[in-house]
Amino acid sequence: MNHVPSDQNHARTIFDLIAIALVVSILTAIHYTNYHYEMNYHILLQFAYYLPVIYAAMRFGPAGGILSGLLITLLILPFITHFHAMNPSAVYTQWVEIGLINVIGWLTGFLTEQERKASRKYRLALTVQKELVEKLKQESQERQRLEGEIRQTERLTALGHMSAGLAHEIRNPLGIMKVSIQLLAQEKVDDGVVSEYCRVLQEECERLNRLVNEFLSFARPKEPVRRRITLETILDEGVTLIQPALRQHHIELKQVRNQLDEKEVEVDPDQMKQVILNILINAIDAQGEGGVIQLERVSQAGFVGFSVSDEGSGISPDDLPYIYDPFFTTKETGTGLGLSVVHRILDQHGGKIVTTNRGERGVRVEIQLPCVKTKTFSSSLKK
Repeated sequence: MNHVPSDQNHARTIFDLIAIALVVSILTAIHYTNYHYEMNYHILLQFAYYLPVIYAAMRFGPAGGILSGLLITLLILPFITHFHAMNPSAVYTQWVEIGLINVIGWLTGFLTEQERKASRKYRLALTVQKELVEKLKQESQERQRLEGEIRQTERLTALGHMSAGLAHEIRNPLGIMKVSIQLLAQEKVDDGVVSEYCRVLQEECERLNRLVNEFLSFARPKEPVRRRITLETILDEGVTLIQPALRQHHIELKQVRNQLDEKEVEVDPDQMKQVILNILINAIDAQGEGGVIQLERVSQAGFVGFSVSDEGSGISPDDLPYIYDPFFTTKETGTGLGLSVVHRILDQHGGKIVTTNRGERGVRVEIQLPCVKTKTFSSSLKK
């Protein structure tokens, strides 16, 4: 397909050359075949040479105008020198006409070439302008992204300061309440109404305790203790821990395995298990009962990781920009800290997370971690 325009231009060039040569030849033939006509007839006919000369100059530039003018000069020169009916004034007029044909050919070609150069400069300037506009657009998007990250960092910093005292103030009375409810349930084991109230209170205490733990985990992050480990090991441990929840909701976990299982990453295994569990728990909550959740190994340049795809109802496009913000949740019983913790852990490890709605239904969450470069045998021998 790329050769079509070039072939068309080549064919057009040949056609134009043939057309110019044909017109010049016809005009010259008329001169020589009508030798007996009066001189005024030949002078008028000679004006027609301007047409092919001007067209050649406009089509091929100064070279076309000059060459076509020289060709006409060579063809008409024998006629001028051998046409005895011409007086000296007519001969002079003919030579002036020939000179004008050559000058007009060169001048038209020169002006055409200048117009083409100006057109090329205009197109180049337009291209540069478009590139600058695109660059400014990209810089604006990058600035917006950085501003978003700065706002998120400011929110996280404020949240960390606030959580330090709040969590401890909540955990102490919460522990006392939990123990008191357990003692009351043991004393009133025969009273069904009291036992039911105690059960509800214990569940709410557990939920509050879980919220406080997630809050502390998010607000007071610990430094990761990194070690090299294969992706397969991390995923297998996370899948083992999530099996009871999968069975409870009658969900099948379909794993797509490949050679990426053997890739190594340098991470904190405990924190990575927390990432895997959070992502899988979110998928289970979104899925509800039954269906299939897909766990697939994925990779990019310098990164290796996994993706989790569920068959839930998806995420509203209006909510997607805020899903990593603390306390943002669409679940009735959610804390809104799960994805925030995941995002923070991945930031500490130089990883990244991408959440998108699937084409049919559900959500796809992709986690990428920097891949550890394995040393080759030859490089180890050199050392």
